[in-house]
Amino acid sequence: MTEFSQKGFTLVELVITMTIVAILLAVAVPSFRSMLVNFQIRSAAEGLNSGLQLARAEAIRRNANVIFTLGVGPSWSIGCQVVVADSDSDGVDDCPEVIQEKPSVEGAAAVTIEVLPAAANKVTFNGLGRVTFNNDGSNVLRQVDIDSAGIDAADTRNMRILIRGGSVHFCDPNVTTVGDPRVCA
Repeated sequence: MTEFSQKGFTLVELVITMTIVAILLAVAVPSFRSMLVNFQIRSAAEGLNSGLQLARAEAIRRNANVIFTLGVGPSWSIGCQVVVADSDSDGVDDCPEVIQEKPSVEGAAAVTIEVLPAAANKVTFNGLGRVTFNNDGSNVLRQVDIDSAGIDAADTRNMRILIRGGSVHFCDPNVTTVGDPRVCA
């Protein structure tokens, strides 16, 4: 009598394994897409927040007006720029010194941005780190909402940046619990 040992998978085992994998993928893919979009929203918000914090810190360090300019548009391709206002101290912003320039937000293709007041895209920090009037008379940027148009609003975690006085506050507008540090107040 000879013994027969089987190696490998049978066709039935392979079909059952493929069915289980297909079911798991069908469940996981939508939540994975939400996770990726939320990551892009967070990445864009952190990039803008770091640019605003840099502008404020440089204004204090240099004891001069520093301007943060937000690029707006449907493709969000302009990005943001931090410059020293009137770097040659002649009273005219003819050739500003560029501190930082981001031509686009890294990894944030699905992100949409809304600003308040509408069409505002600049904020100027003075030597004390406080928000001051823009030299060109334009509206001062006070709020930036970062969201995504490509996914259901219930599945996204949109972010907000509030610019008040001398602070730049990064918050989540969906959080309403009093005392939560993520709340927008």
